[in-house]
Amino acid sequence: MLSAGARQGYRVREMAELHGLLLTGGTSRRMIVDKATLRFGTSTLAAHAARALVAIADPVLAVGHEAGTGLETVDDPKEGPLVALVVGADELAARGATGPIVLLGCDIPLISPHMLSHIAAALDGHDAAVPDVDGRPQPMVGCYAQSAIAVARDLVAREHRAMHELLAHIDLFQVRDWHDAGGPEELIDVDTPEDLEEARHHAGYP
Repeated sequence: MLSAGARQGYRVREMAELHGLLLTGGTSRRMIVDKATLRFGTSTLAAHAARALVAIADPVLAVGHEAGTGLETVDDPKEGPLVALVVGADELAARGATGPIVLLGCDIPLISPHMLSHIAAALDGHDAAVPDVDGRPQPMVGCYAQSAIAVARDLVAREHRAMHELLAHIDLFQVRDWHDAGGPEELIDVDTPEDLEEARHHAGYP
């Protein structure tokens, strides 16, 4: 179940068998500072992403640090997002949460619950569903069935670390109609100071 801190200030809508992982660890080489704790309005970048995730999934864990989200955390080995996905999925499974997992990077702050629900609904028997952004899959906003998690565990055991390696080994559905669920600003990935400025502009923050 979500912690009290995670529920405070969030409107949680439970969806059967849908769980969440927010990646707040990793490195931020291009941003210099830790992206998860960057100020975004009155909270943090990670907290904005968390609001959307806890609105559609339960439980939701942060893989990395709490970063103002109020979420329970799992230690991030800092070996890349594929490893973080496996570590988080194992912790969810230990808590009895064995349904599809919505994975979200903390640096995608403008995502909405509606967009996440739209992507998750596209899973529909596939191993994973992720949005197609400018002709490329965006694995850090995706819904992963347990079949994909099993492949991810195998890849990690063989010392693979990249999410795109996972996508190459599973039945992947690329969501191309995601514009029907929201504007392109929802999938802005904050990797640089310029990206952060753009995201703040769309959010109406100075």
